[in-house]
Amino acid sequence: MLPRREVTSLSLDQRFGREPGTSERRSGVRVRYWADGADPAETSSGLATAALVRALDAAALTVDDLDAVIVSAVAPQQPMPTTAVLVLAQLGATGGRCEAFDLNASCVGFLTGLDLATTGITAGRWRRVAVVASELASPALNHEDPESSALFGDGAAAAVLGPPVGDSAVLARHSAVWPEAWQACRIESGGTRFNTMRPSPDPGDQFFRMDGPALLRAVARAMPSFVRELDRRLGGVRPDVVIPHQASAVGLRYLRERSGISADRVVDILADHGNQVSASIPTALDHAVRSGQLRRGDTALLLGTGAGLSLSAAVVRY
Repeated sequence: MLPRREVTSLSLDQRFGREPGTSERRSGVRVRYWADGADPAETSSGLATAALVRALDAAALTVDDLDAVIVSAVAPQQPMPTTAVLVLAQLGATGGRCEAFDLNASCVGFLTGLDLATTGITAGRWRRVAVVASELASPALNHEDPESSALFGDGAAAAVLGPPVGDSAVLARHSAVWPEAWQACRIESGGTRFNTMRPSPDPGDQFFRMDGPALLRAVARAMPSFVRELDRRLGGVRPDVVIPHQASAVGLRYLRERSGISADRVVDILADHGNQVSASIPTALDHAVRSGQLRRGDTALLLGTGAGLSLSAAVVRY
């Protein structure tokens, strides 16, 4: 689900007095969508609710068929109650039937939620689980910095998981973190350390900061061993399609060059969505299914990088 406000790179070029085409060339993004957080439909819970309704409709289910709702977001709508609870309230869910909680695992949050849902279903704790990623990146961007603000977009996407149907399954999962790279992506204000009652001495701490070259170097160092371990867990299964986090044009180019899979089998929606944080993987997954890039029986590698440095992957048979 996308907010209504369309922000083109051409409009950013005009705003910053740049040569037309500069923002798109540097970010790889032609258009992104930024939410109006004052509109109830475009809050974190509003977008998450719309995305979950769409997923439930596709699965021919209702909210009362769910045993759990997991919402991934770097920034929740509010500290409490959770965005997941707000979603259930907006959908009119019957009380006492469903668990609901949020998680924050940066850009790999959807994959973390997928892992939790799969584990819970396999263990018999839940039968059907909704995993929703709802991200409003735009409020945390420094919109005076065209390099970082041009990359990100808002949005939400959801998936409903249940008992295996036919050959559909999660075949392998792997996640790991390299905390020595923690400074490469960060927002230092807005938590218990710096907040409205105890503001940071640096006003810039309230905004997202990324050291792109440092992050890419960390990914390049970590990715080979990470992929080797994932291959070991797969036991020789090779994915038909790669559905990556839409981190950046440089990151997607690196993945296409190193994945060993033809470029047309790597799902790339960055130009028309921007980096939607943890919502980018499920949005790309939805695009792959609707466009025919991912067909029934195909095997897909969902691969994400996030702050931390975190790497996460799931291989699924659709």
